Amino acid sequence: MHAMLLLRSLSALLVALAANAAPAADTTRAFDAAQAVKFSQGVIGNTVGDYALYDRDGRRVMLSSYRGKPLLVSFVYAGCFQVCPVATRRLAAAVASAQRALGAGSFNVITVGFNLPFDTPQAMADFARRQGVALPNWEFMSPEAGSVEQVTREFGFTYRATQGGFDHITQVTLIAADGKIL
Repeated sequence: MHAMLLLRSLSALLVALAANAAPAADTTRAFDAAQAVKFSQGVIGNTVGDYALYDRDGRRVMLSSYRGKPLLVSFVYAGCFQVCPVATRRLAAAVASAQRALGAGSFNVITVGFNLPFDTPQAMADFARRQGVALPNWEFMSPEAGSVEQVTREFGFTYRATQGGFDHITQVTLIAADGKIL
């Protein structure tokens, strides 16, 4: 019962976050936000595979080590100066509220940098610091070299490089304790 309540609360948190999320930086380019949302929704119900990620200290962590509790996953690029910082700060406010209501240990959060080779563990640590995120059970991570496309595809996250950075939707994925995308 407690787990179902937790999942419902986290789902409500994600809906609220999405309603307040900033739009993609430049929607006039070839990035199709509607198609990106459709792709994102298409992975619901899938089980996430296991991937190696690197935390802010450069330690290798397997995604499967987060199984057993609900997990929120967001994607950013550390060099972003518009959407990613705003979305991360809004997510931080929502996560802090959920942690107060549900307990800090009830769920985990990871933010993954998708702009390799630039989103290093050090860059992700700096991004977290600049956004003022120092909440328990929230890690900022870099994917293993060569796995970005597979990881983002499995999470239903799409992005397109532009002259000014990347176009992408603001997305937070909720993963159940068993690894299924909700």
